Amino acid sequence: MKKYAFRTILALSAALLLVACGPSEEEKAKVAEAAAKADAMAKETAALVMPKDTIDKAAWAPYFKAVVTKFLRDNAATVKTNHPYVYYIPGGDDDAAKTDRANGLDNIQTTVQRGVLPGAFMTFGGPNSTFTADTVLAAFKDAKDGAFKGVYILFIGAPADSERVKPEIERTGATYYFVELK
Repeated sequence: MKKYAFRTILALSAALLLVACGPSEEEKAKVAEAAAKADAMAKETAALVMPKDTIDKAAWAPYFKAVVTKFLRDNAATVKTNHPYVYYIPGGDDDAAKTDRANGLDNIQTTVQRGVLPGAFMTFGGPNSTFTADTVLAAFKDAKDGAFKGVYILFIGAPADSERVKPEIERTGATYYFVELK
């Protein structure tokens, strides 16, 4: 009986020690952080599906955010920035879209004329790649050669439009990147 009681006490003590030695707060925090990162990656992957409605700005915002976030993560060794400037160029042929594009062009032209500090990251994209390319070309046409040295510019659009935009951006000294709109 003494052996049985001793073994029971020993087993209970071992069980209590195992319970007391559960995961630490630090380990729990690491697990929670990993779960949060996995959740963010899943949301980003889901947002990388191009919206079908070319006029719905609310549908395009998460798409462009996901594209830019993925690009920055994939190119973290070369593009070091915490504050990308994302310019959304709306699609559509109605008066509101034309006005929004004109206002966007004015905004971008003002930024280009004022200049951008080296290390800045500018992104241009919209549901209609041709409109986006035309806007970028118009905005940068008066930029001085080499004036954007050290600036990173990402064009999100069609490959044919990228070929139109690339020489103009490179002329300014900026480092040009392209992500296909898909």
